[in-house]
Amino acid sequence: MVIASTSELHHNEIRPIQVNGIELIVINLAGTISVFDGRCPHQGSLLSEGVLDEGVLTCRTHGCRFSCISGRSLSNSTSGLKRFNSVITNDQVKVDLAEILAWHTERQPIDRYNVTAGTSSRSLEQLPGPKGIPIFGNALQLHPSRMHLVFESWRRQFGPIYKYRVMNRPAIAIAEPALISQVLRDRPETYRRWDGLETVVKEIGLDGIIFTEGDTWRRQRRIVSAAFRPERLRSFSPVLSAITGRLLKRWEKEAVNERSIDILNDLTQYAAEVITSFTFGAGMGTARSDGEAIHRHLEIVFPMINRRSIAPFPHWRYVKLPADRKLDRAMTSIRTLTAKLIASARSRLRQRAESDSHPTNVIEALLCAPERLTDDEVLANALSLLLAGEDTTANTISWIMYFLCRHPDVQMRLQSEVDSVAAAVGDADTLDAIDNLRYLDCVINETMRLKPVVPVSSFQPINDIQLGGISIPGGTMITLLTRDTSLYQDIGVDLHTFKPDRWLTGFNDVGNRRNFGFFPFGAGPRLCAGRNLALMEIKSVIVMLCRNFDVSLAKNECNVEETYGITMRPQGLHVRLRPRHK
Repeated sequence: MVIASTSELHHNEIRPIQVNGIELIVINLAGTISVFDGRCPHQGSLLSEGVLDEGVLTCRTHGCRFSCISGRSLSNSTSGLKRFNSVITNDQVKVDLAEILAWHTERQPIDRYNVTAGTSSRSLEQLPGPKGIPIFGNALQLHPSRMHLVFESWRRQFGPIYKYRVMNRPAIAIAEPALISQVLRDRPETYRRWDGLETVVKEIGLDGIIFTEGDTWRRQRRIVSAAFRPERLRSFSPVLSAITGRLLKRWEKEAVNERSIDILNDLTQYAAEVITSFTFGAGMGTARSDGEAIHRHLEIVFPMINRRSIAPFPHWRYVKLPADRKLDRAMTSIRTLTAKLIASARSRLRQRAESDSHPTNVIEALLCAPERLTDDEVLANALSLLLAGEDTTANTISWIMYFLCRHPDVQMRLQSEVDSVAAAVGDADTLDAIDNLRYLDCVINETMRLKPVVPVSSFQPINDIQLGGISIPGGTMITLLTRDTSLYQDIGVDLHTFKPDRWLTGFNDVGNRRNFGFFPFGAGPRLCAGRNLALMEIKSVIVMLCRNFDVSLAKNECNVEETYGITMRPQGLHVRLRPRHK
């Protein structure tokens, strides 16, 4: 079977290939062509999005390293890559289809929760779960802003696998790390996003890469992920530093006046400017003004998507309430602003010389992609990236600041680390310096473990499946309790307490992250494409904070609550900043 031509395979490049729906990669290293399994054996991440350097392929998810010639693992924490036999005939790279199909069949995951041979699996009806009411099931119990807490309370009552109903649809909730990992790893072939959420998202025009499925997702993913490659992120670093510098000036004024700061509001504006600049490459003044305008409208969108996705009846299609009209106005404004930025990007591309047509930002990558996207697809992807890039990052930084306020000893230790690195390299805002902040990584990981921005997520199997010894019909909603699964493990350690030091030990091992249910950016092929940009933003702000301020909760502002709206945000978080005296 022919999978590529040698003329298309450039030196030191990873070429993704699909054979009968199976992900492969082809690598040309100094004329030696190798064909490997396209997914990392650790968590199934797409290796086509990895990095090649001096004959080593590094997975972008957890840094697993492999030889580009043999596929041998250069990391102790994972197995090697499957290397398939290939031959080259008349410029054509050929593989044995039978070998690939046989290997794919053999590697299907073994369900360690499944029933033993000779016994029947359980049905959904045999699972424990909360009682509902006729017609509505458990829908009325799922309060939109506290939905994740309801799911977690049911888990404590009924165990890590239980059933519930939304209207007339049966559903299952899972808080077992291995099963969650399996569902995430087997997307998009076996599982897809829950269609209730997908329908709502499409109605308001946000069906970009984050919410698309199947071949549409594969086509768009290749384009968008290329914009997040390390060299693009590194070139964006000066812009990020400038935006962080403006946030510093704002906070310096607030600190002098000893004002109580609505920190989430400041950080969402910051994140909006960052993602607007990264996506559209607009001038700094334009990105700042457009980012602020987009931020005002985007804060309405996620909560409304959440409310509509679990609504017993889609009333907005017939009678629109004030909240629905507010959402319509917000989306109209967002589309107008985004369309303006896309038109500006088109104009810049037309004015460039043909030899200088290499994309410099996400929107240019979408507009210049060989696989032509429609105007609607370009707009939907831009909107999706703006929405996801603003809310999730701002929430994570806010939760980190909350924990620093609650744990002054952690704050002091982090300040000391930042100061020491700054003294050693001269400027702790550089990417290289930030990478040396090991304790900062621990603080970030521990925050994302206890306060993940997506504590629950819902999918559905495309066809009838067996999962965890349970027969699940195709189309059944499967809710993954990705926060809860890292809190209730019978391992003899306190997992409810904020302890960054646990990440300095074996808890941080690649294998343990999965075993303990640590999925802050998802897992498998659909790992968040913007993960590394988000971490750059988080580290940039926290380093700036630690170098310049002491942070504490504002007086009488101690009742910080988790509010759910697709993402989990800290409600009522107000802080005070005090300049550090060095």
